[in-house]
Amino acid sequence: MQKNQMSCLHFTLTKPLLAAPMMARFTGSAAAVKTGKNYASHWRTERIVSIALMGLFPASVLYSSQIVDTLLAGSISLHVYWGLEALVVDYLRVPVVGQLANKAGHAAITLLAIVTLAGFLQVIFVGDGLGNAIVTLWKL
Repeated sequence: MQKNQMSCLHFTLTKPLLAAPMMARFTGSAAAVKTGKNYASHWRTERIVSIALMGLFPASVLYSSQIVDTLLAGSISLHVYWGLEALVVDYLRVPVVGQLANKAGHAAITLLAIVTLAGFLQVIFVGDGLGNAIVTLWKL
């Protein structure tokens, strides 16, 4: 390439990047990005819970106690809640589906997480425990 073509190529590649903040205002993504929240600690917490699940499943099966089972139940409920919340945030955006559908999605996953945790706690404190329930399901 000649020098003129190279500088022209550089200009055309960087020009859309300069227009990106202005385009973000019209696409609705700027509102999601500029909420003022710090998501780094939230992301770190999600990773810690995900990694803890890898140890809590075998621990619950090998050493079934109410403490380990409760930690597993809370971790599973949080993990499922955060996963479904990501789906609601990505696919039920306010500019696309409206405020009501977005709020209904968030309410539905919150209710689902609470009911899931209540069911797990019922199995732990009234039934045989979550670890024993996993073993029973595994035998099927």
